[in-house]
Amino acid sequence: MKSWKNWAGTTICKPADIYYPTSQDDIKQIIQQAATQSLPIKVVGHGNSYNDNFHTTGILISLKKFNHILDIDTQRQTITIQAGAALMDIVNAAADKGLGFSSLGTNMFDNAAGACFTGHHGSGTNYGILSSFLESFDLLTPTGKLLHVKKGSMLYDALGVNLGAAGIVTQLTFKLEPQFKLHQTTYPTTLSDFSKHYKTLCNTNDHVKLIWGPHTQTYQCWLASRTDKSCDSKFKHWKGNVIDGLAINNVVHAGLLYLSSLRPSFVRSINKWLSRYFLKPKGSLVGWGNDIFYLPHLLKQDAVEYAIPMDKTQAFLMDLQQLVNDGKFQVQFPIEVRFVKQDNFWLSPAYQQDMCYVGTKSHLLPGQSRHYDAYFKAVSDLVEQYNGRPHWGKQLYSSTDYLQQVFPKWKEFWTLIHILDPAGLCRNRWQENLMYQPTQAECDAVKQLVSL
Repeated sequence: MKSWKNWAGTTICKPADIYYPTSQDDIKQIIQQAATQSLPIKVVGHGNSYNDNFHTTGILISLKKFNHILDIDTQRQTITIQAGAALMDIVNAAADKGLGFSSLGTNMFDNAAGACFTGHHGSGTNYGILSSFLESFDLLTPTGKLLHVKKGSMLYDALGVNLGAAGIVTQLTFKLEPQFKLHQTTYPTTLSDFSKHYKTLCNTNDHVKLIWGPHTQTYQCWLASRTDKSCDSKFKHWKGNVIDGLAINNVVHAGLLYLSSLRPSFVRSINKWLSRYFLKPKGSLVGWGNDIFYLPHLLKQDAVEYAIPMDKTQAFLMDLQQLVNDGKFQVQFPIEVRFVKQDNFWLSPAYQQDMCYVGTKSHLLPGQSRHYDAYFKAVSDLVEQYNGRPHWGKQLYSSTDYLQQVFPKWKEFWTLIHILDPAGLCRNRWQENLMYQPTQAECDAVKQLVSL
């Protein structure tokens, strides 16, 4: 039986078949075949999401061979790609032409299209999620219609975060900017001090993060802003990536976590050591933006991440600290806090509100059992007290009723999906648990709204 496991190994899909198209015509033919045989279809990128959104019992389409860079326009500062292109390949191709993304997350191994449509983000209240850099994208609907979706249209707002439910995106064009250098500074802080100053920090720095070692009182403030200073030495960057990033935070961290399987509370001692090593020293680094954004990831993990209204940052972080320090859970290093500019994408966690994103994880090591669900659920319950919204690429614990409450365009989004995919070709159980069933009057209203 054919199967597909995501990168983290948290979920596995067993489709009837797996196809690897190399052209848009190939994708059209697969859609036609699926419709004729009444087989569901789903697309998978690099499998870096943690949930079951890519599952299907029918045809699974991998875009790994549909991954070309189609055009880089240095005058318009845009890059156009096929939907299977990896974010790292796009970043490198753009850099070769003197261009770069204004903001990125730390993981650049994602499929760019999948990252966009699940809400990938960097940090900084001047910058939105990855989809906000889209100039346009082409969408093949399950009925075989090709839609060219351009920035500024209502359809762009509706489908800029679409969970892969609307059909198959085949081509994307991103707006870039001239490549820039960042001056990164880090220093230890307290939650109290950061809470007093985070709004000022966000207003005076391009990119802001808070990193916490759970079960400690150690926090680090991470700042980065554009600079004309010369890049630091290659050795300094090499040490940060190879020694600190790969050797210490991945290899040594993994070995220590194996010891915690013998005594779970040892996680707290691990966190204290990692916090002393990574979070307490002051630091400074100048480099190209792509190099500063990137952090090496080797350890497989499972994660939840939520966006909290920015004005509730202090209260939420205080409550999260209390939840972690109560002692019921052994929470692994680190917990990361970032800030994102609001947008108008219907299913974006930052829909019409500047947001504070908070992510927490549990690393997955061979031979270790899964023991973190209760903690993830407790975090989700706390988030709901603050009307937080989930990151769609991470694990999801909220009910559909709750999601409908915190996403004002929830009904309209799923009504649009019903219009674009009336036969439910792109549905699976994960999405069916979320969907809203519209009336004909609601369908007519949404068609008019998005000019279909």
